[in-house]
Amino acid sequence: MGIAKETYLRVNEPHVVHETIEGEAILLNLSTGNYYSIEWPGTVIWDLICESGDVDGINQAFQKADKTKRNEIEKAFDGFLKTLVEEELLVVDEKSSPVPFEVDKQTAEEFKKAVEKLDKLSLNKYSDMKDMLLLDPIHDVDEKGWPEPKKEPKQEK
Repeated sequence: MGIAKETYLRVNEPHVVHETIEGEAILLNLSTGNYYSIEWPGTVIWDLICESGDVDGINQAFQKADKTKRNEIEKAFDGFLKTLVEEELLVVDEKSSPVPFEVDKQTAEEFKKAVEKLDKLSLNKYSDMKDMLLLDPIHDVDEKGWPEPKKEPKQEK
C-alpha cells in the first residue's frame, strides 16, 4: 500500500498521545497499549504530519533535498508512513484537507541531512508495558489501587 497523493493524514486522536522531546518523538497508542519512539530523521516527518497532514507536500519537499535519490526517498517515505498507518498512529482523514505549509530553511536543511540517513527512517515499537497501559485504573484494580490489577477469582476444576 503506497500512501496516495493528495492524502490527508492526522494523528489518531484521542487514541494516540505523543510528544517530541530533544529530537525524539514518543508515541503511545492507548487502544493497543503499545508505545513507540521515532528518532531523527523520522521526527522531521512526524512533526510536519502533525502540523499539516500534507502527505504530498512533505514528500515533495523531502524529494527536493536530493533529486538524484528521488526513488529511494519516496520508497523510504512511503514505507515509514505505511507503518505509522498500520500501527494506527496516523489515520486517513477524507473529510479534511491539508494545511498548506512552507518549507523553511531549517526544514530544508534537515531533509538534506535526512537523505543520508534513510536507513534510520523507522518506527521503534515496544509492547513490554502493554498490560499496564491497558489497565483501567478506576475499574480494573484490586483494593491496593493502581497499578495492581484485579486478580480474577480462581475457577474450580
